[in-house]
Amino acid sequence: MLRAIFTVFVLFACLKPATAQNSDDQFRKPLKEVLAAIEKKYQVKIKYADTAVAGKWVTYADWKYRPDVATTLSNILQPLEMKAKKESATQFKLGSYEYYRWPVEEGWAELDRIAAQYNTLQEWEQRKQDLKPCMLEALRLSPLPAAPAVAPIVTPLRKYDGYTVENVALEILPGVWVNGSLYKPLKYNGKIPVILNPEGHWEKQRYRADCQLRCAAFAKMGAMAFSYDLFAWGESLLQFKPEDHRRSLAMTIQVLGGIRILDYLLSLKSADTSRVGITGGSGGGTHTTLLTAVDKRIRVAAPVVSLSSYFYGGCPCESGMPVHNCDGRTNNVEIAAMAAPRPQLVVSDGGDWTDKMPEHDFGYLQKIYSWYGRADNVQNVHLPEEKHDYGINKRTAVYKFMAKELRLNATPILDANGAAHETGITIEPEQAMYVFGDHGEKLPARAVKSFEQLETVFKTAMVSANQQQRYKVGLIDLMLLKRQKAGAITLTAQLGADGVEVDMGGLGNRPTFDNKLLTDSIRNSFLKTANDNGVEIFSLAMTGYYAQSFCGREEYIRSIEDCIKTMQLMHVKTAFLPLGVQCDLRKNPEVRKAVVERLKVAGKMAAAAGVVIGIETALDAKEEVKLLKEIASPGIKIYFNFSNPLKEGRDLISELKILGKDRICMIHATNKDSVWLQNDPQLDLYKVKKTLDDMGWSGWLVIERSRDARKPTDTKYNYGVNTAYLKRVFQDK
Repeated sequence: MLRAIFTVFVLFACLKPATAQNSDDQFRKPLKEVLAAIEKKYQVKIKYADTAVAGKWVTYADWKYRPDVATTLSNILQPLEMKAKKESATQFKLGSYEYYRWPVEEGWAELDRIAAQYNTLQEWEQRKQDLKPCMLEALRLSPLPAAPAVAPIVTPLRKYDGYTVENVALEILPGVWVNGSLYKPLKYNGKIPVILNPEGHWEKQRYRADCQLRCAAFAKMGAMAFSYDLFAWGESLLQFKPEDHRRSLAMTIQVLGGIRILDYLLSLKSADTSRVGITGGSGGGTHTTLLTAVDKRIRVAAPVVSLSSYFYGGCPCESGMPVHNCDGRTNNVEIAAMAAPRPQLVVSDGGDWTDKMPEHDFGYLQKIYSWYGRADNVQNVHLPEEKHDYGINKRTAVYKFMAKELRLNATPILDANGAAHETGITIEPEQAMYVFGDHGEKLPARAVKSFEQLETVFKTAMVSANQQQRYKVGLIDLMLLKRQKAGAITLTAQLGADGVEVDMGGLGNRPTFDNKLLTDSIRNSFLKTANDNGVEIFSLAMTGYYAQSFCGREEYIRSIEDCIKTMQLMHVKTAFLPLGVQCDLRKNPEVRKAVVERLKVAGKMAAAAGVVIGIETALDAKEEVKLLKEIASPGIKIYFNFSNPLKEGRDLISELKILGKDRICMIHATNKDSVWLQNDPQLDLYKVKKTLDDMGWSGWLVIERSRDARKPTDTKYNYGVNTAYLKRVFQDK
């Protein structure tokens, strides 16, 4: 019997064609088989390595065929994150999908979409102010990690014809260096300009002849020029592997390196801080654009063969972090426009993705600059017959530009006709430009030696930076419509805030809060989510007392105990307690005695646990001072709310000063709903910041309301904008 069944099975298997597919298996076919069929059907050749197609399958392949081969290949390959590049009429080459490279028309259309969001200088300035903090957040550089308090490593000076060179290693994170060579004029008086030169992805980077020629020429013209390695390139390979350069964090480390280099150069006595330029080619050009956008100390920029609306940077070191997702998406041309009205030279050519710069993208830049009345401050030198390099004609254009904008003496390099003569410049051997010895033998023993170590060092530095940030911006899970839900934490991270206040849950007729955080698994999930997203849970909120009576409920002690216990388990130091409607001490002065007595009890419990309960009242500042004196507990402080004095017509600044820094534990940096913080005529947050600075206060600024009346329930829309504005006012240095 078994033998008969086996025979039937074999016969069935033999009768069914091996390639017969149906909708049950989505008509699956191996990619290699489909490509072979396409070659035969359309009479073309498709080049690829076997490893590129191994193990890959196509679903519904026959449904994706079209009359032309290009559309067919696109339909087949797009779901696999692959593409076919046309090399001739009958030949294609298979490759990975290039997220960073768009069709020209799509890139132009995207820039047009972006540009349509602003039509005046005021609207553009608002856009620019929103983009910068978002970009720093995307780079994970807000706040900026502290620089190690160590001196740079500098090699002996080498003297040449009209200039000098010394190699410098700067420790930008503990055990992590960025290396470069500093070129200076052989003789100079007073202060001289500074020019940063981040090097691109060409072989040998800063060791290349054309790079040495450029930096030495700048020095002979009277500037100090610093040429430096990108991450995991050059001497950085003593610490990291070449493949680490293509990790997303490379983009962050490169920007951090540029900022630290600028810190160092501008600290030199000979540096003129009012004359600072930057230029780089290819990936170095992308870095030039990005660093200019986020660091206002740079006054003059010249990105070379890099800028395009249809190319976002072909390496993760240029586009690996979500910078381009900022504020509804941006691109490199808009980022370049953030330099306006500072002088900028864009050098493009006909042999790469900058080939159409004069046709569309440059017009956009001119429009932005014209709003400042400085259309002449942006220039484009287009070299249609040239390829992707930083050759002599590109260098000549940059020499002229830097000479004009930084007031350099171009005579040693440019002749009377404007032609460059780079004679008298010595091309050094690669080893001469090393900081750490011919074989890396001088690399300090404490040096980081792997990408995994770098991630740990960076995370530690960022945790420390967040802890030391004077003003932090927080959101509230209840107002994000995610009361006691872990999704509030991830949303807080997406909106760029530093932390979130988590609610204890409702009260109703229960003796205590509906608090799920005392459940170990739920609490640990919250803490892990916060840690993974770099978000601090800075406060627990007892908002149930907005509607319930803190001064009348018999079970108030149990609720305070539960809150403090949760605070201790979650390492939270501050809680929010609103006195609410029923305990309004202005409208119901008869409850004052009960409020004071209960806050004395709560204060004693909080002080014993080493935490603080911040109360919000309807009293003015003088009365709140009296109230705190009656309570007489370090465990009770004021959770100040901007809206309380403003709605009563009291002076906000005076109220802050009366309370003083030691009585305010946190601040609800918010006002009435209907308008964003930045558009609120009642709030001058720059004046508030100066007051808090003068008071010596530091702590959490928590956004409660201040929502646009047109979209009051759109949390991303409202809290994203308000967060960006608060960070710009209180954190942007």
